[in-house]
Amino acid sequence: MAELGAANYAKMLFPAKDLISQREAYRQFGEAAVKDWVRRELVSKVRNGATKNSKILYSRAELLAVEKSEKLNFYLNNK
Repeated sequence: MAELGAANYAKMLFPAKDLISQREAYRQFGEAAVKDWVRRELVSKVRNGATKNSKILYSRAELLAVEKSEKLNFYLNNK
């Protein structure tokens, strides 16, 4: 949870540094998890440009928040 707080604080101070590429998001959080979160509209993705091939970016703070909340939900409901 401290990591989540730090990520939110960093997002507030340096918004541009909060964004990570889709490849980095898949590496850190797992491709299946990120795709599932996008499908369930728990995280949003933004394109870096107007073209079809432009880079897709995600907020690291959003990804961390969803990951931590799912882990917490798992522990609370399975113990």
